Amino acid sequence: MKTTLVVPAYNEEEALPKTFEEYMEYVDEIIIVNDGSQDNTDGIARDYASKNDKIKYIKHDTNRGKPEALKTGVEHSTGDILIFTDADCTYPARYIPEFVKRINMGADMVLGARVFNTTNIPRFNRIGNIIFSLLITYFCYTRIMDAQTGYRAMRTSIFPELDVTAKNLEYETKMTMRAAKLGYSVVEVPIEYRKRVGKSKLNPFRDGFRMLNSIPSTIWQESTFILKSVILINILLFCLGLLFGLYSIYEKLAVGVLSHEYYPLLAVVLILTAMQLMSFSLIMEFIVNKLNKIEDLVKKY
Repeated sequence: MKTTLVVPAYNEEEALPKTFEEYMEYVDEIIIVNDGSQDNTDGIARDYASKNDKIKYIKHDTNRGKPEALKTGVEHSTGDILIFTDADCTYPARYIPEFVKRINMGADMVLGARVFNTTNIPRFNRIGNIIFSLLITYFCYTRIMDAQTGYRAMRTSIFPELDVTAKNLEYETKMTMRAAKLGYSVVEVPIEYRKRVGKSKLNPFRDGFRMLNSIPSTIWQESTFILKSVILINILLFCLGLLFGLYSIYEKLAVGVLSHEYYPLLAVVLILTAMQLMSFSLIMEFIVNKLNKIEDLVKKY
């Protein structure tokens, strides 16, 4: 099957030549998408594309973000297998034959799981990766080690169904989650993760906040109506408990005497009830989802 490598690039003039040279021998087609770079990425990409028929070059006039760059690349691809990678030389090209082998064996999506040299992964990214991987395991019944990896391969035919709406940091995670929920076979190949070439464009505080902010939204989007209802009830109970607790603390510190002695107990009861109800609902939802998965497999075979 024909392989197409899609490489989104934003200000990667230093790393881009090394990326081209390394990946050239492993794929049939390379599509480089310049996502509004301000450096010499344009000149380097044009030069390589003019000298090699295997390379296609596409340019965005403005920086639209990684998801849009990947979508643009896919629109211009002609391969049966899509391979996504970053232009910063962090992902070794030597794993591509194994990716293709796994797809030929029946997998629909192959993830390059960054299990070697994990110190090169930003700390906030490592923390977010653990959380998102747990979410995928819970909601999609598929054990994933590296949900956020930018190095992956998939059958071109399934990409339209994985066209999720997400910003840069959540895009890969939600794509993985969508594939698993749709019943596609998602497998992982352990890979080395190298130190990037050039200056990182990630901001620990800004991107860390974005990642934390995306966690509750992901949980909400993937939850069923019943679980969403329970979450709202839990939030109400927790807030009421917190309100009673804070009022009791304020009154004790400011006045010295509690006008309502049962408020602290009520606060504890409300908060514990919210926690227990949430735990029970998550367990029940997990069991129901597992049973539904088993039923679907029985019907399939």
